[in-house]
Amino acid sequence: MGDQSEQQQKNEYSGAALTSFIVALADSKGIVDKLLADAGVESIDPEAWYDYDWAVSFFYKIEAQLGKAAIASVGRSMIEAAVYPPEIDGVKALLASLGHWFALNARGPEVGTILCEFEDDHSAIIDNSARGPCSLNIGIIEAACARYGTVPLIEHGTEGCKDDGAPTCIYRVSW
Repeated sequence: MGDQSEQQQKNEYSGAALTSFIVALADSKGIVDKLLADAGVESIDPEAWYDYDWAVSFFYKIEAQLGKAAIASVGRSMIEAAVYPPEIDGVKALLASLGHWFALNARGPEVGTILCEFEDDHSAIIDNSARGPCSLNIGIIEAACARYGTVPLIEHGTEGCKDDGAPTCIYRVSW
């Protein structure tokens, strides 16, 4: 019984979501192997759960070594690889479900959230307190819109950025 309570207190990240970096960097097997070796693992098990802080630091290492475009590509891969129920049938529905999607891939008391509030039929404010690179979040938002043939305008709020220590990133998304 203590194991279950202890597990509920741990912050963890899904191996299935972590493997998105392998898909995003599929053309660079040598780079993937080096990133994994530097992180002290041979592979990511999509069925396993990993320490959340380790996962976040892994995403930051990818960004530091390969750049913001590479980590945005990882975010896009997360959305592209996900399976969606039929009721997720457009940009608005997918953006509204990002918080639920995140909760399926991260668990624990201090993993953060993704909240979405719509301004109108073609714009939303996304408040993302999930730790990790801002560029990863931008890639996720871009792919959510691209899935339905839309190129979004994503404006980062002026209240701060998680990359600089702020507790959240606010994005205004128009499509």
